[in-house]
Amino acid sequence: MTDRQSIRPYPEQEQPQQIRTIRLGAAGSTIEVLANPDQASGNLSLYRWRMAPSSTGPAPHFHTTFSETFIVEEGEVDYFDGRDWRTLRPGDTAHAAAGDVHALRKERAEGATLLMALSPGVPREEYFAALATTDERDLNRLHEAHDNHFPGDER
Repeated sequence: MTDRQSIRPYPEQEQPQQIRTIRLGAAGSTIEVLANPDQASGNLSLYRWRMAPSSTGPAPHFHTTFSETFIVEEGEVDYFDGRDWRTLRPGDTAHAAAGDVHALRKERAEGATLLMALSPGVPREEYFAALATTDERDLNRLHEAHDNHFPGDER
């Protein structure tokens, strides 16, 4: 008689990872924190952006300390690479290296969902949460503190 033991390739986690959801104002857009830098040894941070039908997306901007990769899961968004706009559909990817001007816009009436991978990992949770509540007068300070720069800004 032989004893058989179940072999599990990965140890079971005691509790499933909780996904933090950040509301981006009254329109209904949200950001889900899928992996923060601590969870990925500082190599990346991963977010899911669920854009509400009325969401328009950020104006052309750049970051000096990290790159961003966008992967469309649902819907359509337009991506600006600093020169031209192109439509991204489910499965399409766009990448902006550190220093590259880029933007997203959504002009269609339906929502869209995309993954945003930042490398190296950047903790953006406070930035996303503050966007919903920061008034216009403090918005420039918020952007500067979180490495969001807009072409033509005189700083």
